[in-house]
Amino acid sequence: MAAASTSLPLGFSSHHRPTPRIRPQPQSQSQPLKAKPLNPLRFSLALTPATAKPRLAAMPDDVAVANFVEKDWSFLESAGANLQRALASGALSPASRVLALTPTASFVRSLLASSPCELLVAAHESMYVLAGVKEAHDEVRCFHLEGGGGGRGGGVVEAVPERFDDFDVVFVCYFPGMGVSAGALLKSLAKRCSKGARVVMFLDQGRQNFEQQRREHPDVVTSDLPSIAFLEKAASGNKYEITEFVDEPSFYLAVLQFQG
Repeated sequence: MAAASTSLPLGFSSHHRPTPRIRPQPQSQSQPLKAKPLNPLRFSLALTPATAKPRLAAMPDDVAVANFVEKDWSFLESAGANLQRALASGALSPASRVLALTPTASFVRSLLASSPCELLVAAHESMYVLAGVKEAHDEVRCFHLEGGGGGRGGGVVEAVPERFDDFDVVFVCYFPGMGVSAGALLKSLAKRCSKGARVVMFLDQGRQNFEQQRREHPDVVTSDLPSIAFLEKAASGNKYEITEFVDEPSFYLAVLQFQG
């Protein structure tokens, strides 16, 4: 069944509102009240079952939102059997500075459990996913990719503040949902990666599930998995070298090394 986008208006239940105490004042002392501008409401929504109401939770970094439309990314949450293989391709160390683009909560959990690193930054279009990651792992820095490839964040690392750079590993966890070309993505990453950095683009469930995902979730899955020929063209124009490529029914993996 196709996923439907859901508009999430803000609201707070009455038991959270303090009851004001009113003291009578002499008529001669009454003064007109001046309206004060309201500050933007900063919040995030935690991952909850589809039937549950959203609740306030840990907030991703640098996000101020009044109202937004949230797509359903939950179909990606079940990790495939090849997730550890994708993680191993990053050759992580305790000193690694890692950027994860469109990660699932299970991917972040697996990465931190198997390969502790110096810095982990997660960037995603979904506020639900980011809130779930931040609530479970407060040490992860989370940033919102605004509107995918067509938004102000560009669907790529411009959404991540420049103080986070020199990444030596980048995991592109679901490229077909980013709304950006492979060439544009690699060009953007080249500005923020250290020399020799690895870009690991993978789909741990492979093409056999990808085709079904594209049929059932066309609002999320907006592009194809890059072929080897397409990646070679994008890589050569942005100073990358393809070091590993796997395109099988049950697993997709492309590892590129930045030569800049």
